[in-house]
Amino acid sequence: MPEVIVIGSGTGVPSLRRASPAMVIKTANTHVLLDSGPGTLRQLLKADIHFSQLNLILYTHFHPDHVADLIHFLFVSKNSLAFERTIPVFIGGPPGFLNFYERLKQTFGHWVEPPKEKVELFEIAPNTPWGHEDVEIIAFKTPHTEHSQGYCIYHEGKKIVYTGDTDYDPGLIEAIKDADLLICEASFPYKVEGHLTPALAGKLAKEAKAKALLLVHLYPACEKIDVLAACRRTYTGPVFIGQDLLHLKV
Repeated sequence: MPEVIVIGSGTGVPSLRRASPAMVIKTANTHVLLDSGPGTLRQLLKADIHFSQLNLILYTHFHPDHVADLIHFLFVSKNSLAFERTIPVFIGGPPGFLNFYERLKQTFGHWVEPPKEKVELFEIAPNTPWGHEDVEIIAFKTPHTEHSQGYCIYHEGKKIVYTGDTDYDPGLIEAIKDADLLICEASFPYKVEGHLTPALAGKLAKEAKAKALLLVHLYPACEKIDVLAACRRTYTGPVFIGQDLLHLKV
């Protein structure tokens, strides 16, 4: 049974309550990290996960609040005492990810070049199944940036979907339909281009017939409203309001 651990339920806006975006999908054999905003590696320790335990890291897009701790991870993975691996960690992102990494190297040089036997970087294109250990992953395009995409993660008959940042688009429904858990951004209580409101997240979940919904990427403005009530206007299934270190069995 896969487990979902909310590492960071917030955004790039500093918050004592919510860390920046990061999510772990944990199975019997695999730790999958989805995005790693600033402070993620330290936040993982609060969930009893050391960064060297990660098997797969996937990025939805290249905004700083989603990728900042990639730099930290690459840097600290050069520390052989802290980062003991017998098999590599695979780090992937949308098309354009390898070019993004090359630009990081231009800035930070060899400090972000980990040993090749410990880290492998790759790109994962939308609608192309990719397997790792006991999980299968299919990426899908999202309307947020030129490169942005979400991920469907399959394990033992369960489907977990992580949207990353996204606007509403009926074209998303086919990719995320029948999710056992839809992990969906619900950034603002009012409409902002490129993002969802709790009500729009609920609408997406309803149309995709998601069995349960987890709302994350909550800006501070959402603390001033009843997020659950707003979501309930469009979705009547089980709803979880993301909190840092929340654990869910799927």
